[in-house]
Amino acid sequence: MIFDTEKVTIVGIGKAGINVINTLARLKPAQRLTLTAIDTDRETLDKCEVEKKILADSGWPKGVGCGGDVIKGQRALARERSAIARMVENSSMVIVTGGLGGGMTTGGTPIIASVLAEKKIPAIFMVTLPFSFEGHSRLRIADDGVKELLPAADVLLCLPNDLLFSALPADAPVEEAFAKADVEMARAILGISELIRCKKMLSADFSNFRSILNNRKSTCCFGIGSASAGDGLTRSHIALERMLKSPFLGGSDQLREAHAVLLVMTGGPDLQIGEMKKTLEAAENLIPASARIITGVNTDASYEDNIQLTAIAVRYDKADTPEIKPVNHSLFTHKSVNHVRDRKHESPQNNDLFQDELPLQNISKGIFINSTPFMYKGEDFDIPTFQRKMIKIDKGE
Repeated sequence: MIFDTEKVTIVGIGKAGINVINTLARLKPAQRLTLTAIDTDRETLDKCEVEKKILADSGWPKGVGCGGDVIKGQRALARERSAIARMVENSSMVIVTGGLGGGMTTGGTPIIASVLAEKKIPAIFMVTLPFSFEGHSRLRIADDGVKELLPAADVLLCLPNDLLFSALPADAPVEEAFAKADVEMARAILGISELIRCKKMLSADFSNFRSILNNRKSTCCFGIGSASAGDGLTRSHIALERMLKSPFLGGSDQLREAHAVLLVMTGGPDLQIGEMKKTLEAAENLIPASARIITGVNTDASYEDNIQLTAIAVRYDKADTPEIKPVNHSLFTHKSVNHVRDRKHESPQNNDLFQDELPLQNISKGIFINSTPFMYKGEDFDIPTFQRKMIKIDKGE
């Protein structure tokens, strides 16, 4: 699947997302993207530098925001489904960005995911997680938000804000640190869009991207490094060094511990195959052999003499990853290996073979099939409980 970048829409939700949208609006390579914003806070939206924006449910919260209430964020966006659908109309891909832990983004992103799913528009959600010092309550809200969004989103990238502390000095001014975080997030979004739109050299398919992140709880680290021809003949290696020092990467150790890595290289028409090969090889040497790597390379006239290298290191949450059991490819299994002594129809001969029952079950939502799903902690409550929990009904046979 290849996307027309002129139809890639970026949606900033909540204050954190709108800050990133404002930063993108000032970047030249972002001119090919459609920038939009959604919030319940009128003051925040008034400061937004893009034309396409939605003041969510202005008649109810009266433009004063959600006050950290997730339910208010959910209700506000639920009443703007048609407006959201019009905003993303004709988009071939949507990237949604914001900060989890508050009311607007945590409650609203599942609604946006639902609208995009109805319109069959591929979507990537790039969200930040709260700083540890923001308290357990905000962290818990963000974690619940991840569980709610995970089954609804095509791709979910969660970026811990705490990574900022690994790269910035302790005496860095607060405003400067947060402004730098917005810049890095904006550049990461540009890198993601490059990965999807690569057509000229090493192309990446959205299905490959989705396969490593769909329905898997994970945390991600972003590294972006750029250099120009004025930096010298080794501009690609300078870009690599700057990428490794990126505030949201957290150092090269994040690459060495990653389960999957996305590498994107973008340059102008003067990008040479030799520097491309050496740079990608140098980056891949930092990644474990067991990690899955997706690589994209593209050229764009807007980069002129510049080169940019983006890396996204993905680490899966082991506690949320289902245990993978060895698969016996035969439908007939030996009773001495599979503990079946308690089976109702066990044969008295210990070495007999039996044919096990295939675990097939038709999941049906009945009359709720075309309605907006009622999600709670990642579970669709429109599906009957016995089917959601895979409870086997004793039919008395």
